[in-house]
Amino acid sequence: MNAMKVAILGGGNGAHTVAADLTLKGLSVNMFEMEDFASAMQTVFDTGKIEMTGVAGQGTARLNLVTTDIAAAIRDVEIIFIILPGFTISTYAGLLAPHLAENQTVIIMPGTFAALEFRQALRDNGNLQEIVTAEVGGLPFATRLVAPGKVRTFHIRAVCPLAAVPGNQGPAVFEKISGLYPFVPKKTVIETGMGHLTPLLHPAGCLLNAGRIERSHGEFYMYEEGMTPSVVRVIEALDAERIQIGKCLGIDLPTGVDMMVESAYGPRGTLWESLNGSAGLTPVKGPPSLDNRYVTEDIPYGLVAWASLGDAVGVDTPVMDSLVEIGSAVMGKNCWSEGRNLSKMGIEGLDLKQIKVFLETGKLP
Repeated sequence: MNAMKVAILGGGNGAHTVAADLTLKGLSVNMFEMEDFASAMQTVFDTGKIEMTGVAGQGTARLNLVTTDIAAAIRDVEIIFIILPGFTISTYAGLLAPHLAENQTVIIMPGTFAALEFRQALRDNGNLQEIVTAEVGGLPFATRLVAPGKVRTFHIRAVCPLAAVPGNQGPAVFEKISGLYPFVPKKTVIETGMGHLTPLLHPAGCLLNAGRIERSHGEFYMYEEGMTPSVVRVIEALDAERIQIGKCLGIDLPTGVDMMVESAYGPRGTLWESLNGSAGLTPVKGPPSLDNRYVTEDIPYGLVAWASLGDAVGVDTPVMDSLVEIGSAVMGKNCWSEGRNLSKMGIEGLDLKQIKVFLETGKLP
């Protein structure tokens, strides 16, 4: 039996780890990085290997191909995993648009409505084929590059929510990849896009600890020391807004505590108890600065998407809006216009009924 052929696009912690892990599981893996950033993973280009250690397994993975040629990277592959920051999604859609075929499936990890942005960006770049695009509500594990060509995993997620655009293609995507990770199929990307922990925890955690982050350069325990009762109350208010958006769209989203427990990050209890009792999170130190993905990724490509969707379906989101405004001031840019807004997701101008039908079928009623 021939090994499934997949491509991994990206050169960060997650991309290295998934590339190594899937290779060690017997898949044929091509790995792509843009030429401008290839030097950061020169060891992998030179050797074709990634060494993996940690809780998710150990071994040295020999990749099928490591390349800066996007056409070569995806040629004859069945599944294309995009494991990249949110700000790259439209760029990668432009790179892929001339080369993607309808029999290929794109899966974005992690995705906070990234599948919607990718689908729209493909069309903006002239690819009008019905490319099935899915997203996963988080990476399968917590992982770090510890040296060039070497990764270490230190936590395995118990559940990886998976949904496709259009939603009715989700079961077919799940069938193809169900054996790779603990994927749980969801009806539409509302459940993956709104069911992601990092936009819930990171923006408030960082902005309300901004002075400490900048003063200490992250030398404190982000979750044990930074997630104080007052900070957690802000996160709980944010969580309530998120859940209300889901209800408006007919989805009962898990609470923040539910997501902590389902991901095997924390114990059941109040959100403060779950965060401060997390064996996986309490040893994590803060980011070294506010110019970090906790802010630069999770606000414009997480909270902006949530708040924009809330606006579209008539849900007030004052806490989300405030965090976006403060984050915009901190970053010196307009996150509303530069982030993952309704236009970039391809749903601007749609009403509640149209959004629900579009997410499930890919078509307008």
